[in-house]
Amino acid sequence: MATQSSPLQILFFPFLAQGHLLPLADVARLFALRGVKCTILTTHANVTYIEPIINQTNKFLDGKNEAHLVRISVSLISFPSAEVGLPDGVENASDASFPEIGQKFFQACSLLEKPFEQLLKEINPDAFVSDTFFTWSADVSARTGIPRLVFNGRGLLARCAQEKLLHIIESLPVDTDKFVIPGLPHQLEMHRAQFMFPLKNKEILPIVKRNSEMDARSYGEITNSFLELEADYAVHWHEVVGRKAWLIGPVVLCNEELIEKSSRGGVNTSIVTKELVQWLASKRSGSVVYICFGSLANSNISLEQIIQIAIALEESDRDFIWVVKSSNQDGYNDWLEGFEQRMHKEKRNLITKGWAPQLLILNHPAVGGFLTHCGWNSTLEAISAGVPMITWPMAGDQLFNEKLIVEILNIGAAIGVKEDPYLEKRQLIEAETIKNVIESVVGEGIEGEAMRKRAKELKKRAKAAVQEGGSSYTDLGNLIEELIARRNTV
Repeated sequence: MATQSSPLQILFFPFLAQGHLLPLADVARLFALRGVKCTILTTHANVTYIEPIINQTNKFLDGKNEAHLVRISVSLISFPSAEVGLPDGVENASDASFPEIGQKFFQACSLLEKPFEQLLKEINPDAFVSDTFFTWSADVSARTGIPRLVFNGRGLLARCAQEKLLHIIESLPVDTDKFVIPGLPHQLEMHRAQFMFPLKNKEILPIVKRNSEMDARSYGEITNSFLELEADYAVHWHEVVGRKAWLIGPVVLCNEELIEKSSRGGVNTSIVTKELVQWLASKRSGSVVYICFGSLANSNISLEQIIQIAIALEESDRDFIWVVKSSNQDGYNDWLEGFEQRMHKEKRNLITKGWAPQLLILNHPAVGGFLTHCGWNSTLEAISAGVPMITWPMAGDQLFNEKLIVEILNIGAAIGVKEDPYLEKRQLIEAETIKNVIESVVGEGIEGEAMRKRAKELKKRAKAAVQEGGSSYTDLGNLIEELIARRNTV
């Protein structure tokens, strides 16, 4: 056990997906900047995603030359691909999108329990932070006596709504399309069709419920949000749900340097970034629409729907950047090649394949709107950049994040998705609808102007929250002090 004079030591174990690795690496950076000794545990293939964050943090810490600051270290754990029949190199959820591969991937993750416990005993930290998907880490905490802090990667509105929904979803009447989640600070009306996948797939609900139960057994949750964004739900979480949470975000605001924004995700992006910066610099302020559905969500969009998005963009007068993904859908590659060729001739549009430096794009003054799947990371990145959103949620917490963006914060407009993404045949949203919603956000009308004004004000509040004396800065300090006090009394 550490002495009272030694720094607090925390081990971080993010889930093996880019949308989980990056924010938890940001969290580790925040702790390291406050004098905590941080170790990030991951697999060999996933180090590349978080290396830019770690290297920039350690470079900054070295430059401070202060004895109480400790460099972030990385510890590696072997991923048991062979044991479950996965191909070599499949160690990230983005490489496991097919159902049979995805099932094996989660099976492999469950086999990490024993080696994780052994490494935990060797490192012997004062606490560890593990992703909610590593439910078994709650049992490891109980066996070792080392407190577990949960990183869920979602906002508190979504967390509160999910906890309520778990109690009512199986009893939803089959003859009603809409329902209101009871007992929340706001009236959140949802469509029953949005939750057909967990209703039909009887294996999903028990898993989600077990996650909730294991999280409730833990010391508390680290939440990537800030009080001014979700004040009502912070109160609800503490007083009604009855569980601890520390709001320390938006953690993405620790990435202010240009090199971090352009290299985030561990991809060699110098050529892509240079082209993007030059292209954006040629555009007028607020004129560009940025379209990205996240690292995993694109697989849920049919080619027919993608074509409607393309028609909307092509027929509009708006410049746009569209991050497109690879797809096995018949005809997709031929269509994409033709679309790229037409857009290249116009030179008012930029299409990038697979990845783009999202932080850099959103923070550029030329960007005026973000068509997004409403993943929590993307939502916070847009809020932190002061960019209003066009919302197109796919599943899970994204449905609740849309409610926050459109109905509570009023910094976006909904495309109108009302169905579960896993339905074989989904409602097709026509190009005209897509174009009109984009225009309502980015256009010169009163509605869009009001959204942009509110988004810019929220950006100021987000930055104030993480600065010294702000709500997130204070909450992080309170957590560190609580963990030190616990260590010193054990």
